[in-house]
Amino acid sequence: MDDAQDAQHTPTEQAERGGEAEQAELAYTLTVQDFREALTARARATPSGRRMRWLMYAVLALCLVGAVLVLAGRASVSEPLVTMAGATVFVVFGVPLLQARQFHRLTSDKGEFRAVVDHGGVTVANRHSTSTLTWQAAPRYLETPHLFVLLSGDRNASCLTVLPKRGTVEPERLGALLARQLPSPAPEVPAGTR
Repeated sequence: MDDAQDAQHTPTEQAERGGEAEQAELAYTLTVQDFREALTARARATPSGRRMRWLMYAVLALCLVGAVLVLAGRASVSEPLVTMAGATVFVVFGVPLLQARQFHRLTSDKGEFRAVVDHGGVTVANRHSTSTLTWQAAPRYLETPHLFVLLSGDRNASCLTVLPKRGTVEPERLGALLARQLPSPAPEVPAGTR
C-alpha cells in the first residue's frame, strides 16, 4: 500500500490494515466526581479494596442487627455500638468523597490536561509537567460509565491514570485502542458506582 492510499483511510482503518499507528487525543479538566468514580472503580478491582468493602459492610450489618435488637427491646443502647455505626457509615460513604476532593485539590492548579494514547503508552501533559507511561507501567484498565482508568501492575494498583471519556470526541475509539494495547482489562464497573 502506498502513502496516497494510506491517506484515504482513517487512523483506525490504517491501524487495522497495519499502517501507521493509531492514537487518541484527549483534552480535559479533572473533577471531584472523576476522582470519586476512579477511586471507587479501583477499590472494586483490587483485592484490598474488595476486602475493605466487605469488612465495612459486615460491620454495618452487625450495627443494624444491634439496632434491631435495641428496637425490639432485647438489648440496651450501647455507646460503642452507636459510635461504631456512625464511624462505619462515614468510612463507607465519606472517606471516598474526601479522598476524591484531596486528589482534585492536588490537580486543580494544573489547569487543562492533554493526553495522547498510542502504541507506546500514554503521555499526559498539563501546564506544569509532562509524563509518559508505557503500557508496562499501566498494564490494565477499567472502564466506567464516564472514564477509562489505567492501573499500575502491582496487586493494589497503587498508581492510576484517569482518562475522562468527555475529553475525546471518540470515546469508542479510545476504548478500542486500550483494548488492543491491554487485551485483558480489569472487570467493567457497573453504572451504579456509589
